Amino acid sequence: MLIGLIIIILSISIDQITKILARTLLPLNGPDVVWIPGLFEVSYHQNPGMSFGALEGQQLLFMIATIIALGLFGYLFKDSDYKNKKVYSLAIAFFIAGTLGNAIDRALYGYVIDFMHFPFLDGLLNAIGLSNFYNNWADMFLSAAIVLFAIDLFILDEKRKKELKKRETTPQSE
Repeated sequence: MLIGLIIIILSISIDQITKILARTLLPLNGPDVVWIPGLFEVSYHQNPGMSFGALEGQQLLFMIATIIALGLFGYLFKDSDYKNKKVYSLAIAFFIAGTLGNAIDRALYGYVIDFMHFPFLDGLLNAIGLSNFYNNWADMFLSAAIVLFAIDLFILDEKRKKELKKRETTPQSE
């Protein structure tokens, strides 16, 4: 549990520090600052909605969804076990950190600070009807959490169940 709390605190710190830097150093809706051509750019944006700007201005809905999500993630966090369920535990810590990182922005500013842009994804997003998007570390932690949670649920959990079943059916030597 301590490892999970450390990961959550570090992740929220990374998210909030980089958002402060973006807010302080970059002009609002200014031109992209290219760090790695075609791969990574930064530009400061205020997102009053959720992913891709959806549900703009629905602060009460976001607050309720955040409370429900944190309740669920907190419940799952009690099963964190960095010795036997590393991927699951990391996923839950990232779910909590990402949710809290964006909730802090909404509480302080009424919007989420976004600043990272990955231009190599633009063609794919445009093909499915989504415009260019900007995100932040909290969003990245949430995306990683989804992938890690799916890996644990569909691959690693099955392996744990098979191993447990194998141990239960194998005679114990005394």
